[in-house]
Amino acid sequence: MVPVVDSVARLVAAQHARWGINAVDREVFGTGDPAEIAAILDRFCQREVGTGIGTALFYGASAGCVLGLRLADGTEVVVKAYQERWRAPFLQAVQAVQSHMATHGIPCARPVRGPAPVVPGRPHQAIVESHLPDPGLRPYASAAERRVSAAGLARQIAVARELVPSAALAPLADHPLRRVDGGLYGEPHSPLFDFAATAEGAGWMDALATRAAAGRDADERPPVVAHTDWSARNVRLDDDGLLAVYDWDSVALVPESTAIGQAAVTWSVTADPGGTEFPTRADIVSFMADYEEAAGSRLDDVQWRAAAAAAVYVLAYTARCEHSLDVKGMARADQHAARDRLAEAGERLLGLAPGEGR
Repeated sequence: MVPVVDSVARLVAAQHARWGINAVDREVFGTGDPAEIAAILDRFCQREVGTGIGTALFYGASAGCVLGLRLADGTEVVVKAYQERWRAPFLQAVQAVQSHMATHGIPCARPVRGPAPVVPGRPHQAIVESHLPDPGLRPYASAAERRVSAAGLARQIAVARELVPSAALAPLADHPLRRVDGGLYGEPHSPLFDFAATAEGAGWMDALATRAAAGRDADERPPVVAHTDWSARNVRLDDDGLLAVYDWDSVALVPESTAIGQAAVTWSVTADPGGTEFPTRADIVSFMADYEEAAGSRLDDVQWRAAAAAAVYVLAYTARCEHSLDVKGMARADQHAARDRLAEAGERLLGLAPGEGR
């Protein structure tokens, strides 16, 4: 195997060694072997962009797999490969939104190639986008950072309102991680988590999630196009504004209150060691108020409580992920933060009075 592909294999192997897992890789590529994954990605680049891999820059895996690389012709791009649930029409809609965002001043990568099979004959899709260098992953904590994050989300949603509604955007209403009708949670974002097999001891989490879902879904206003994982893992900022926004496959058509609540409970969190602590109840409410100020409009009473409920639902889902890892003996020592915050603040957030904390 040529050395450049070996460099990809080394990054893949390092990712597996760091986390001790390769479940997502196996689902996406049909193999967990780093050398085979590297060869698959090299062939994909040759087919879709006309040149092979020159130098590997980074590799990661979560809901999907992402590879930053310098192609043999010197161009720097990012390849994102997805689980089977991420279908081509959805990814095409995501790229339409992403292109609109980049054109209108939201700092994000631009689409380079639309979805195509990672491996010919398999349904799993991959896309190519420009490489937007990462200013640095870190958790956030200050009130100034919170205000910048809230204002950034308000700006993203405002820019998205300029999109002309079309059939091409309709797939955004059917996000791959959506909650299936009749079920409390959608299929977990990674095959690593098995909620059914780890249900024992999680009843109190599910009870809060049930109430939270009902409160969140009480907001029946028309949906907006929103980035639904507006967390420190995906958003880079400083006290002056946004620096970079990643993970645009988190875009979905959801009520504005849902986007606000989900961001309010994750804006400071990276999920990496040292970045797992979730905002306090007071900080969640402050984010919601910061969003209102930045957007220049107030949420009505139903929206206000729906946003708080959306925050609780995210905590409950994440707590279930933590619980699943714990039962399987795979949890890190710091992977209990969502459970702790849910136990401490879940009931009080669901009982949030209209306008409380403004």
